Amino acid sequence: MSDHYQLPPDGLSYETVTQEIDELFAAMTPESSGKLSSTAFWGVSDAYNLSKAVYSKFFSWNALFTFQEAAAAKIENDVLDICISLAGGNADSRGNLTSGGTESNFCALHAMRNWARQTRPDISAPEVVAPYSIHATVHKVAQVLDIKMVTVPQNADLSADVIGIKGAINANTIGIVASAPNWPYGTVDPIAALGKLALTHDLWLHVDACVGAYILPFFRDLGESVPAYDLSVAGVRSLSGDLHKYGYAPKPCSTILWRSVEEQAHHYLPITQWPCGLYLSQGLVGSRPLAPVAAIWALMHYLGRAGYVENARKLLQVRGQIIDKVSLIEGLQTWPTDGPLLQISSNEIDIQLVVGAMGQKGWRLLGVIDPPAIHLTIDVLSEEQLQKFLLDLEESVTDIRSGKSTPEGLLSYGGVGAEESAPKWLQSAVDIFERNGNMTEDH
Repeated sequence: MSDHYQLPPDGLSYETVTQEIDELFAAMTPESSGKLSSTAFWGVSDAYNLSKAVYSKFFSWNALFTFQEAAAAKIENDVLDICISLAGGNADSRGNLTSGGTESNFCALHAMRNWARQTRPDISAPEVVAPYSIHATVHKVAQVLDIKMVTVPQNADLSADVIGIKGAINANTIGIVASAPNWPYGTVDPIAALGKLALTHDLWLHVDACVGAYILPFFRDLGESVPAYDLSVAGVRSLSGDLHKYGYAPKPCSTILWRSVEEQAHHYLPITQWPCGLYLSQGLVGSRPLAPVAAIWALMHYLGRAGYVENARKLLQVRGQIIDKVSLIEGLQTWPTDGPLLQISSNEIDIQLVVGAMGQKGWRLLGVIDPPAIHLTIDVLSEEQLQKFLLDLEESVTDIRSGKSTPEGLLSYGGVGAEESAPKWLQSAVDIFERNGNMTEDH
């Protein structure tokens, strides 16, 4: 008999299934507490309810076939046009919808590689240069596409080293990848300087703005100083942006935007060598849900620019309150950032213990390893939840300093959970890596 979980021989009752799934749902970290992201609309029930209602209305529709439905095409076209305008595009700019940042970055590097094959056929071993802070998905995509990733160490202040990136460019380099903002440190890379570098060396510059694309424009509306980063910057050929982050679309929903149709032309993978004629999809995947796209269409029209600006204002208030409180907790400090990400570090205590202590209080936080820090994805919180977070943070540091909290009693820092709670695929992967004795990119 297999030790794998089995399909029930007979169907369970509607009531039984509902009760069991409700129990599982209740055991998860609530969306409105325990984490700082994806909470913006819990206090705005109309927007939240609208998103859920529209998603439900379209939940069975396959967006692979939007070419058959004029209404579905309008939904996609409207969303992409809005995204292009928010990302500094113009009448020549183009866009495609994807499932998330990984697929968006895949589309960008795939187009970059195809462009290089046409314009630089002498290159047989393509390379891409990026700051060390570049997102892991870019490394992942480069492995799949057989592109060598060359990462350049950050400057002492953790900013991207433009001079170092320039020095890493060689005869095999086809492009540069940068972030707005980067995930580990929360800062927007010097895109304008990298754009000039890309133009000088005839390279493709891709900006991973999965975090920032649909929040930074509204920060600017509020007078925040945001470095240049989007399609309006000379040299930028493509930009990825996740609608399911600060656009608040239900997952999965992302975009890959192109400076012009010239760049987009290198993206598509038309298939004709089979019995059914032309097969063409927006991105890499074929079947994908239309529901998130319809939901973000509804949210964009319901909130308007004013609604997103107001949400950004509240988000900045939350970020400011956290920064102010952290400055009063002995041993902690925040890093300067350009967007909605915030890092908390310490030169006096092990910040990993703080993550563990906060985990014991029900907060599911992420971490940065190099250098060690707590990684917060800031979003709008109720005043009650925000004050609870700040109080729990202060108490966690006090407990660690007093010896009340010790490493043995705390949750792990960004690691795999206990075997009985970790997803099987993840536990299996860890077992494989441990058996092989490494976790190198060769795997």
